[in-house]
Amino acid sequence: MRIFDSHNHIWRCEGEHFAWITDDLKVIKRDFSISDLESVLADNKVEKSVLVQAVPEIWETRELLDIAEASDTVVGVIGWVDVTKGNQVGEDIASLKQSYSKLCGIRYMSQGLPPEHLMESQFVEGVKQVGNEGLIYELLITTAQLQQATKLVSQCPDMTFIVEHIAKPAIRDGEFEQWSDDLHTLAAYPNVHCKLSGIVTEADFASWNASEITPYMDAVLSAFGENRVIYGSDYPVCLLAASYPQVLTLVTNWLNDNPEVSADKILYSNAEALYLNPLTK
Repeated sequence: MRIFDSHNHIWRCEGEHFAWITDDLKVIKRDFSISDLESVLADNKVEKSVLVQAVPEIWETRELLDIAEASDTVVGVIGWVDVTKGNQVGEDIASLKQSYSKLCGIRYMSQGLPPEHLMESQFVEGVKQVGNEGLIYELLITTAQLQQATKLVSQCPDMTFIVEHIAKPAIRDGEFEQWSDDLHTLAAYPNVHCKLSGIVTEADFASWNASEITPYMDAVLSAFGENRVIYGSDYPVCLLAASYPQVLTLVTNWLNDNPEVSADKILYSNAEALYLNPLTK
């Protein structure tokens, strides 16, 4: 079984950008290095990894790219640039691409912002510049932002989008119907894909079980089909609710219960096509 983990973080837990890691989240209130990540991935027989930005600053993206260049396991980086700059952000992206070979996408930390920001003209133009540079745009959004994200995607038909963390439905509160309906509407656009990532941390940290999460994975599969779903652990954030083996087992057991679905596509080859093929053009 080949495994490609599409969503990993490393960080130095210091400064204002990590104020969200409060004392009650102490399991992740520490530094996580590339050595920590590579050890966990090796223990779980994960062959490839994508690093995702955690700090909304371009210097962090450069640091992640430096680390990726020296790693055989990390094959790509989802970085940060200020897409609210509109057309001007193309210069920042071009500069990163000129210096590094493993930049494969960009995300903006939209969760927590008013949904309407996804439709602001400068933001839309900035996202289009990501596509113009041949990069993926990853949507870090919540259920409340799905309708605006769909409008954004409708204006960008010639680029690739990936929904992170299945758009963060509040599983612990039983949020489902509106999320599922809006996710299916977004998935009608064939250039949108979805990560099975960040799921356990949307459930109750202490008492989640597979039976309450399975319907959400079923809905993602129904919306996107086996060709547009990819695995991501969201390590180390996942540690708030589950160990890495527990996260991986949750997905593999679900796949075992759905033998008609290609496990290799969801665990490996879909991500390989998304993240590696653009880098070889």
